[in-house]
Amino acid sequence: MTQALDALIAAIHRAPRSGVFTVTGGGSGLLSSLLGVGGASATVLEANVPYATRSLRDWLGSEPAQACSDETARSMAVRAFMRADELGGDFGFAVTASLSTTRPKRGALRAHLAFQDALSTRTWRLAFEGSADRSGQERTLAAVGVEALGHALDVGGAPRVPETHAHGDTALAGLMLGRYRRVGDVVFDAVLPGAFNPIHDGHRRMRADAERRLGRRVGFELSIANVDKPPLDYHEINTRLTQFDDGELVLTNAPTFIDKARTLGGVIFVVGADTMRRVAEPGYYGGMEVRDAAIDELAGLGCRFLVYGRLDAGVFTTLSDLTLPPALAAISSGVPESEFRNDLSSTGLRQPEGGVY
Repeated sequence: MTQALDALIAAIHRAPRSGVFTVTGGGSGLLSSLLGVGGASATVLEANVPYATRSLRDWLGSEPAQACSDETARSMAVRAFMRADELGGDFGFAVTASLSTTRPKRGALRAHLAFQDALSTRTWRLAFEGSADRSGQERTLAAVGVEALGHALDVGGAPRVPETHAHGDTALAGLMLGRYRRVGDVVFDAVLPGAFNPIHDGHRRMRADAERRLGRRVGFELSIANVDKPPLDYHEINTRLTQFDDGELVLTNAPTFIDKARTLGGVIFVVGADTMRRVAEPGYYGGMEVRDAAIDELAGLGCRFLVYGRLDAGVFTTLSDLTLPPALAAISSGVPESEFRNDLSSTGLRQPEGGVY
């Protein structure tokens, strides 16, 4: 470490902020650098290295589509931010890197860094060029990491690498940390829940058809929380929110349908048959007794399900093809294939060729 970097680290340690750090092996030099300068206990609440694939999966709650990516770094930083909040801190910092090793690597050698706090999501991308060995790459990554952290904490200038910066607010921070269940005052009698990554014509056509059938306004519902993943970061939240017009979406921290019902009240859920199958699965709840209790609570709150057919593994499935517990079937009604079918999917649109699945 140079004297300039040591001085920056000392300034970071003097800043009145602390957080949790997580790196995927590559990037461990950042931890050594921070811990090697006196005062580190004021900055570093906890650090972990989810190096193995299973370890990273356990940290995130599910296996990422790509371990070394901007999206994965942001998810790691959100998880670290949530852990920091538990420990009395206020930020999370993450590094995921693909560095030189003894085995062949797919793709370019690179690193993604991310910072998450209550009001912002920041990311940086570092590309390794030339023939530097792993130790040289680690030194470069550690230096960029220190500079990125210092910049995020307002004690240093920006590193000379590409950066993105997405903003949030205190309401979204409360939603992310589970202190609020929803944001906004818009109220709907029926909602179409989804990740909307991206929203597509199938969603909008289903919503329009449901409004016609129900004779009431149907809103979209986006939960920033997922059962198996960290909450969405501000980059993801803002990207998805731009797809909607004012007043047509309710934003929640309600990953399960019982969470949604407790948050939104006795609404009608407009869902696909694939989602309805999961609602009926005991494993979705951790057991049959818990499932049955949840269904009883949904019914008691006045919730109902309007179920549309979905193309699943090449087979178009409607409500009539599903075997549901009697209590769930009693609050569900289905739309026949002859009256509505649309095979668009967000997953298909995210694939390079796009289109249907």
